[in-house]
Amino acid sequence: MDFVAIDFETANSVRSSVCSIGIVKVKNGIIQEEVHTLINPLSEFHYYNTKIHGITEYMVHDAPTFEEYWPNFKQYIDNQTIIAHNASFDIGVLRDSLKRIHEPEPSFQYGCSYRIAKKVWPNLYNHKLSTVANYLSISLRHHDALEDARASALIALEAMKKTQTNSIQELSTLHKLKLGSPASANKKPTRSRKSSGDASLHSIVAESIPLNTKHPFYGANIVFTGKMVSMTRPIAAQYASNCGAFCKGQVDATTNFLVVGDKDLHKYVQGIKSTKMRRVEALIEQGYPIEIVGEQDFIRLVK
Repeated sequence: MDFVAIDFETANSVRSSVCSIGIVKVKNGIIQEEVHTLINPLSEFHYYNTKIHGITEYMVHDAPTFEEYWPNFKQYIDNQTIIAHNASFDIGVLRDSLKRIHEPEPSFQYGCSYRIAKKVWPNLYNHKLSTVANYLSISLRHHDALEDARASALIALEAMKKTQTNSIQELSTLHKLKLGSPASANKKPTRSRKSSGDASLHSIVAESIPLNTKHPFYGANIVFTGKMVSMTRPIAAQYASNCGAFCKGQVDATTNFLVVGDKDLHKYVQGIKSTKMRRVEALIEQGYPIEIVGEQDFIRLVK
């Protein structure tokens, strides 16, 4: 029953914009240590993110950067088993943050308390952190990094207690949940279902113009869905790339924005949803901060 629960909050849609870290160390099934720190992301805070976690640029002015804090953080996770709720998001944040400072990824295994909760308490109407915490009577101030990490740790401990298992590894084996690792996180999917129209979007790069690093799309992953009235999808992708975005064909956990054509946006309001829309909604329900942007709002942002 030894593991470390972690949680990140970010300043904007870029995964490496860490502004808060929560760490909860569990030893022999008991919380042994809790650590929380604000982080200066050296990037702009977006209104949407601040609205969620309440952290502002002023609050992190004197906080360490991720690069400065990394030696301390590494001591907690190196060669450990990590737990997080929606772990693919937090591991993605860690991976992108390390790439940003040119540091190698440490060795660890990671499990997901969201996936564990779905297996152990399948009848809950959803398995968001707040829902599971409420069901288990776990006190939670959601989107506080330390509170979220603690709740994730307690969910894992309650799951082990309920299933009479003695480790994250044993619990995962019981429910056929594969533990991840930095190596497996870097593997690319072997199958692709990109449409022919989206297949080449990833190859579109910014034209030779200065990039605004404070633009909401800078560093973000964007996926398009539906027919656009004002322009073709490749032209829209070029506009997005000129803002520093990366355009992808399919929605996944790294997606930051789903841009919806006006015709399909009208259908979406009526409840008619594309596969990409349904996928984004499912990820948002799991806690991923993905924004849905209509065609007209997209045009205002890129022009």
